Amino acid sequence: MSTVQIPAVVARKGGEPEPDLTSMYVIHRAMLADLRRLSGLLDAATPMSGGRLAAARAYSASILTEVHHHHANEDDLLWPVIAQTAGQAVDLGPYTDDHQALGPVMDRCRAALDGGRRELGRALAELLAFLDEHIAEEESHLFPIISRFVPYDAYAWVEKQVAKRAGIAQLTFTAPWLIRYATEDEADRLLAGAGRPLRILVALTSPWYARRERAIFGR
Repeated sequence: MSTVQIPAVVARKGGEPEPDLTSMYVIHRAMLADLRRLSGLLDAATPMSGGRLAAARAYSASILTEVHHHHANEDDLLWPVIAQTAGQAVDLGPYTDDHQALGPVMDRCRAALDGGRRELGRALAELLAFLDEHIAEEESHLFPIISRFVPYDAYAWVEKQVAKRAGIAQLTFTAPWLIRYATEDEADRLLAGAGRPLRILVALTSPWYARRERAIFGR
């Protein structure tokens, strides 16, 4: 349950700028892409060294943390802002129900971190299938509602709260991970909206992230 006080927000008026959903698109892309390549790698017959397998397990744990925090932030921060601004134009019930249904899937993935390699691959594949459908629904039906009703400043406030909740330890992974999956234009927008400390963090952690990625995926 969120302890953040949600500010009073009114619906976006015509002529006001739309919220910038770049970070949402990029994190969705990153989650799906990494779950796809992790599940494929772990469930394949190709031999893996002990060190590579350990690195893949640790990376999988980082992705599960990102998935958990992303959906908790939606529940605690974004959904209340949408509810205030869109009102009866949106029913957030199906999305909240999806987040509740996600819990057991995530539990199976966390349990599989300590199990066999293929067990983990199949658990991540189950999570991928779940999120593939959930994200497609969000982007096709909910994103247009956010763009129509949520003011730019209100959405920017949500993003600032998300960064505050993450903390430096999580951002050490999240920051270079998102830039890895952003297009050049998206990266420019993400970095333009970030504060100087976050831009410095991206510069410092991107080489570390790239080495971690190569150790698992070989590129």
